[in-house]
Amino acid sequence: MTLKKNLRELRAIYGLSQDDVAKAIGVSRSSVVATEKGERELSSEELGKLADFFGIDIIDLLSQEIPDYEKYREMIVETLRRYTKYAGKSATKTLLAKLIYLADFAWYYEHLQPMSGMKYRRLQYGPVPDQYFRVVDELIDEGKVSLEVGDEAQWLNLTRSAQDTPPQYLSTGELDLIDKIAKKWKDSNTKEIVHFTHTQLPWQICRQNEYIPYELITQEEPSRVY
Repeated sequence: MTLKKNLRELRAIYGLSQDDVAKAIGVSRSSVVATEKGERELSSEELGKLADFFGIDIIDLLSQEIPDYEKYREMIVETLRRYTKYAGKSATKTLLAKLIYLADFAWYYEHLQPMSGMKYRRLQYGPVPDQYFRVVDELIDEGKVSLEVGDEAQWLNLTRSAQDTPPQYLSTGELDLIDKIAKKWKDSNTKEIVHFTHTQLPWQICRQNEYIPYELITQEEPSRVY
């Protein structure tokens, strides 16, 4: 098992201390230290709490692969860059989340592996990873994304500094797919894209609050992948 390695990496990704993790799963800091050293195993209950805390499945927490947080951040920036270019306006938080979901699952449909590996949950305005709003807030705090709060929605756009920053983690093929999706949905509103994702098989098959397996998108009609 690679729990000790993944736990250290996940803490680094999210900027969390050992104390933060200890409080989240109800153990002492020394227990977290021992776990990261490979000297203590977590109970099944503690594993469940830890997986929920990071928004991933237990199997992923114990496996060699964890979601690519930096690539997911870049997906947000590059999707926002392309959507605002084609639509000529800012994107609502919900619409942006849907475009990113479509890119992640469409990439899986074509390559049998996700773009970011983030876990998308079936929520009222989902599918969306638990970390989405945290990442958006980080980008706003870093001055890369601007936020405008309206009466019925929150609108996002890239700042000048982000416009001048080239992508580092996404491949040319991944960027091309993001571009196609942004162009396809440029004239649609939030309600329309939410309706579309909620009529796809992955959403229909899963229950509320469940994580949506990427594999389900392979059962979708090609014309309805995005």
